Amino acid sequence: MLAYQMKQLRRQKGLTQQQLADYLHVSKGTVGMWETGRREPNTEILSELADFYGVSVDYLLGRETLSGAQKAVLQETIHTLEQLMERLKTTFNQS
Repeated sequence: MLAYQMKQLRRQKGLTQQQLADYLHVSKGTVGMWETGRREPNTEILSELADFYGVSVDYLLGRETLSGAQKAVLQETIHTLEQLMERLKTTFNQS
């Protein structure tokens, strides 16, 4: 799961393996091995990756299904829908 999450997040940011490697001060080959599951980053790198992508380490490890940003969007959507439902109730009750 970690390898998949790392690759997906890097691609979503529009980064190459080399760009991520430069940011983390590791080789492109190291990033490639992480993304294929042949190696795993240490805890310091995991924390850096989580901060960089705005997700939790648990999300990177596959222990959470939604990132923090996805949760925030979902909560905002739910709040907006609740407000809309209240307006609809008020509108129909006035009719």
